Amino acid sequence: MKPVAKIAFASADVAKQVEPLVDRFNETTEVPILQGRLLEDVGITENRTNRIRHGLGRKLRGWIVVRQTIEQVFFSDAQVANGREDEELWLIPTTASGSAKSKISLWVF
Repeated sequence: MKPVAKIAFASADVAKQVEPLVDRFNETTEVPILQGRLLEDVGITENRTNRIRHGLGRKLRGWIVVRQTIEQVFFSDAQVANGREDEELWLIPTTASGSAKSKISLWVF
C-alpha cells in the first residue's frame, strides 16, 4: 500500500479536517504486516525444505499460515543459510501429516 499524497485545499478549514486523516492513514501504510501478500495453495512436501518464492522484492520479515489442508507445524530456521531471502521463504514441516504432499496458504510480509 502506498501513502496518500497531501494536496492543497483552498479552504483552511477543510485542510484542518482532512490532513490529520491523511496522516493517520499514511501511518498505517508503514505497518510491516500490511506490506505483504497472500500466497494461496502452495504445495508442501514432507521431510524436505520447501522453497517458496514470495515475490515481495525485498527481505522477508515474517509469515503466517492462514489455511492448510493437513495439520502441520512449520519452521524456517534455515533462513540464516538462505542467500536468496529477498526472493524465497524456506519452510520445513516438522510434523508427519500422513501425506507426502499438502497445500497451505500463507501471508508473507
